[in-house]
Amino acid sequence: MRDDYAKNRRVAEAFYEHTRQAVTESGLPVLEVTDAQQRGSTFGARLANAVADAFAAGYDRVIAVGNDCPTLHEVDWTAITERLDDGRPVLGPTSGHAGTYLIGLSRDQFEHEAFAALPWQAPALFSALHRHLADASGAAPVRLAVRDDVNAPAELHALVRRGRSGGLAARLRRVLGHTHHTSDSSSRRTTRPVLERRSRAPPYSSVPGR
Repeated sequence: MRDDYAKNRRVAEAFYEHTRQAVTESGLPVLEVTDAQQRGSTFGARLANAVADAFAAGYDRVIAVGNDCPTLHEVDWTAITERLDDGRPVLGPTSGHAGTYLIGLSRDQFEHEAFAALPWQAPALFSALHRHLADASGAAPVRLAVRDDVNAPAELHALVRRGRSGGLAARLRRVLGHTHHTSDSSSRRTTRPVLERRSRAPPYSSVPGR
């Protein structure tokens, strides 16, 4: 069990470092919000507080991303900031359009209590968030390309096999060793604590706009 926990932690660290590299290369200021720094009794409250803290720090636009999108390094950050400068919120839908890997919004489009109350852990999140930001901005949010996120062992092993992740797959192979060739039951034991779905929205990093 101790070895499994250590491996789970290394998987999580590989995703986190991949995300950190992607947002650092954006050239934008970066605020990292880890589990230990989050405040609130629900996911919605924690995310709303993180976004509010970025605005309180003096930023006028915030791009929130999570650490479970393996192709985040392919995002066009310049195009996103241009849309935010135009007053348009931005959403990056995940496969199936149930959740989002990226949320971009301006200070005047953020209402703390309404944002926190959205159905963050439900399949209706993307449509509810889209309506919320459209109402707040007076314009439909810009939709980015659909991207996969990783929330289950099968998705993790598919990512390792495909290798389309800017170096993340190679890191995961080193962490997992031969576990991605094992049976499904073994894979679940070694990966589920890290990859169990907590939300359908970005949980960790905030990338403030200019």
